[in-house]
Amino acid sequence: MIQNELISAAAKSGTSSTPRRDTQPEIGNEPQQFRYLVLWRILSFVLRARWKRSFLFWCRFAANPLLTIRWWRFLADFTAARGYPAPHDALLQKPLSKFLVYGMPSSRRLALLADHFQIAERILSRDSLMKLWQGEWLNMGLIEGRTETYSCHIALADRFGGRHEGAFAVRLVRTRGMALLCAGRFTLVRQRAHGSYTFVVGSMQGPRNGKRLTVEATRDLFGVRPKEAILMVLQGLTVEGGMPHFFAISEAKQPIQYRRAKRRLMLLSAINAFWAERSAKPENTYGFTVPKSVTTGTDGRSRSKLCFHTIGELFH
Repeated sequence: MIQNELISAAAKSGTSSTPRRDTQPEIGNEPQQFRYLVLWRILSFVLRARWKRSFLFWCRFAANPLLTIRWWRFLADFTAARGYPAPHDALLQKPLSKFLVYGMPSSRRLALLADHFQIAERILSRDSLMKLWQGEWLNMGLIEGRTETYSCHIALADRFGGRHEGAFAVRLVRTRGMALLCAGRFTLVRQRAHGSYTFVVGSMQGPRNGKRLTVEATRDLFGVRPKEAILMVLQGLTVEGGMPHFFAISEAKQPIQYRRAKRRLMLLSAINAFWAERSAKPENTYGFTVPKSVTTGTDGRSRSKLCFHTIGELFH
């Protein structure tokens, strides 16, 4: 019953069970015009942002001009090749020098971001990716708990305060009052040795002082915690990647390690313990390799997990 309600809700929210397939990018009629559009977007940033944001924008450019130009060139080429509107300002100011993994070379971060959007193009429809490119929040689908209804949304990670922790973010909210339960920031990554892809979780964050809300939601969702629900959505989203695992950033690899000691104290959650509960194994690049959860079973908890997995699998 839960799964039937989910599929019905997903259909209403604009998703489909049509299998995703690789498509060749659409070439704009005047690609140079789209490149100029991105250039104008960059030069006019100061007209749209507050003075502090504008100052930091150009300071970041001054600190890493070649890296920033390479990123802007990717944005311009991606926009021009597909005939997209100009990218959202959040993409223009992506902090490549401190993105995702502490200690990773900046050129590797740039490659990860480029790979992310190329993989996203395989997973998502043109319309969905174009809306995300412009900074919109998209509703992935609804799920019914015992007494409440919940919805999942996807957007650029920068749109939800996580520009350092990932490229996209998925959040779970209780529709009554739009109460936030959890937000997960992630990046799609290639597994070149396998010719496939999976995802890396940069952070999982619930609301401040939200323990009671989390407990209530877990009970209502038949024992599925909000963080686990987010992970099931991500597993569904990348199901065609065919990988039995995903990656997670450990405490030592968190980009907050770049900040001063006082700022690092904000990292209060027991990140390593959370992934240890999920049978994670140490991994050199990101911190952990985590096996994907099994969705088989007939009890309420297994059916609820399957519903969240289906939300990700049907979304395109």
